[in-house]
Amino acid sequence: MKHNGETQRASLLSASLQDLPDQPEALTRARAFAQPLLMGATLDTGEDVLAHADAVAQILSVIGGSEAMQAACYLVYAAEHLQKPEEVIAKAFGPSYAELALETTRLIRVQRQARAVAAESQVAALQTENVRKMLLAFSRDLRVVLLRLASRLQTLRYYAASKQPCPLALARESMQVFAPLANRLGIWQIKWELEDLAFRFQQPDEYKRIARLLDEKRVAR
Repeated sequence: MKHNGETQRASLLSASLQDLPDQPEALTRARAFAQPLLMGATLDTGEDVLAHADAVAQILSVIGGSEAMQAACYLVYAAEHLQKPEEVIAKAFGPSYAELALETTRLIRVQRQARAVAAESQVAALQTENVRKMLLAFSRDLRVVLLRLASRLQTLRYYAASKQPCPLALARESMQVFAPLANRLGIWQIKWELEDLAFRFQQPDEYKRIARLLDEKRVAR
């Protein structure tokens, strides 16, 4: 039964990654479309938006996403800088791309609202539960969830590379919501890295201690 479940998840993941109509040079066109809109724009973390989109596209490529799926990530970030995103993206890339970009953008906004409500109430558990509910509500379209998983992984990578302190709420949310979701979908490489980075930010001293022990064992072997 376990083997059948894993096979089913893999098939579902594969289908969702490929479920966008292929277009000639979709990835190149999508990046060229987004670049002037995103020039100089930064995320709340301080990361350059275009650089973030480039990294998300690379993560999608590693887990088997088609060029069409990678192209979609650029349209997600471009959508926030367009007055009529659905109309403009549909005209340039077709309704499937426009729908995915708008759904993902909608989830991003809902997640921000959930965080704001939780921050006002100062209840960390509420924030985590709200974000979990939002992701589950949007899980009918796995493409949206996959884009968010890849984006969250890149955010954690950015904090690690830039040596900035990662907000504990974000690390906790990554460990308690995003990593289990990646596990359910069978995307092990994202699950493991999310857990590793989230643990590193939540318990830096313990993380360093374990890393030091692993290094010593490696030298001994």
